[in-house]
Amino acid sequence: MRLLVSRHLENFLVTYETLNLHDAADLKGISQPALSKSLKLLEEEVGAPLFIRTSRGLEPTPAGDTLHKYARRLDQDARFASIDLQRSVDNLYGKMRIGIGPVLATTTFPKTIAEFHRQFPQISVTVETGVSSTLIAALDRDHLDVVVSALPEAPVPDSMVAMPLFTSEMVAIGRKSHPLADQVSTFEQVSAFGRVGFVEDREFERNAAKALGQRAEKVSPILQTTSLSVMFGMLAETDYYAIVSDLILPRALDSNLVKLRCKSRLWSITIGVVCKLPISESRAVVALKRALGERRG
Repeated sequence: MRLLVSRHLENFLVTYETLNLHDAADLKGISQPALSKSLKLLEEEVGAPLFIRTSRGLEPTPAGDTLHKYARRLDQDARFASIDLQRSVDNLYGKMRIGIGPVLATTTFPKTIAEFHRQFPQISVTVETGVSSTLIAALDRDHLDVVVSALPEAPVPDSMVAMPLFTSEMVAIGRKSHPLADQVSTFEQVSAFGRVGFVEDREFERNAAKALGQRAEKVSPILQTTSLSVMFGMLAETDYYAIVSDLILPRALDSNLVKLRCKSRLWSITIGVVCKLPISESRAVVALKRALGERRG
């Protein structure tokens, strides 16, 4: 099924990602002269050089950048086509690159991907974590195939489809000895303490602005991290608080944190799957959605 994509394009993609002929040849399991010949054939077809040599190594030319944009999409379409064209689930093979939000990455997703791998044992899965905006941008650049996270408030690009799965409530958490741990508090009381948040979480900012209006300024983070473990560690050592999905509550409780009870609810988010339109109905994406839905249920 890999014949759906030219081996020359595959060689080009690896060279573009490594910008080193020796490393690219090793990754492809071919000799460096064979790789150079393959790239030469592509350059003859394109009618322009794809790379130039510099003191720092290879650099893509404008023609190389343009070819990369289309080659990534061809590679993705071919990989998912090869999965769908198999007659038996047992024979499915290929590669799938998934972006996952930080909360899901440490709660429901590990069991979900384990179940997915039991169904598709020959599919190689690569997982990258990050906040929604970062993952959607990577998906747009064809660096990811699928994103599982809080769906963005703004519409996704026309080339993508956002498929909602379930909703989750946002809650405030803090340590057991937090001054507000044993009472029902107002938003103003909670927000008087410093908030710990995720780095570059623009989707959080948009949701907060929509739900809280001008009061959203009060929840600007005083500390940001990419790690849930670091967040929990900071909460355990200080009177800071965090606003997180209720999916994380079981793990927060295991880390000796508690839910800070508010008189009014904060806001809800929709968890879903985002991918490019051509693969949205592929067997792998449909199976991933089903596994996520079942795990939530």
